[in-house]
Amino acid sequence: MKHITFVHLSVALLLFIGLVSAYGFWYSLVGKASAQAAVLSEEIHQKSLESGRVAAARRALTVLAEDEAQVQKYLISENSVVPFLESLENTGKALGASVSVASVSAETSTTRPHLKLSLKITGSFDSVLRTLGAIEYGAYDSQLLTTTFDTPKVSDPAAPAEWTATSAFVIGMRAASSTTPTL
Repeated sequence: MKHITFVHLSVALLLFIGLVSAYGFWYSLVGKASAQAAVLSEEIHQKSLESGRVAAARRALTVLAEDEAQVQKYLISENSVVPFLESLENTGKALGASVSVASVSAETSTTRPHLKLSLKITGSFDSVLRTLGAIEYGAYDSQLLTTTFDTPKVSDPAAPAEWTATSAFVIGMRAASSTTPTL
C-alpha cells in the first residue's frame, strides 16, 4: 500500500511540477506580451499627441494664412509699384491737385520691406490737403514722414493761389513671392 501511495504521490508531484513549470512559462510569455503591449500603447499615445499637434498646427496655419492675406491687402507688391504711383497721380487729379513723384526707392533688404516715396502736390490749398490726406489714409500701409508747404506766390490777385506740398512717405511692401510654410 505504501508503494501505491508513493506512486500516486510521485505522479501528483511530477504533475504539479509540470503544471507549475507550464504556468511559469505562460506567465513569462504573458509578461513579455504585456510589456510589448505597454510599449505599443505608449507609442500609440505619442503618435496621437503628435497627430493632435500637427492638426493644431494646420489649423493655426490656416488661420495665419487668412490673417496674412488680410495684411497683404495693405501692402504694395514689388510688381505693382508703377500702377500704385499712377493711382496716386489719379487721386490727385480727382481731388483737383497735381501729384508728381519726386523720388522713389525700394528697401527690400530689411526685415520690413518698404517703399520710400517723395511726392510734390500742387493745387489749391483745399485740394492739396485733401490729396495729402487721401494718400496718407489710403487703403495701404503708409506713414507720412515729412511735409513742407510752400506759400503761394500771387502774381495775379484774381487767379486762385497755387500751394505746393512736398511730402515724404514710407509705404509698406510685400515681396513678389510668398514664403508661407505649408504642412
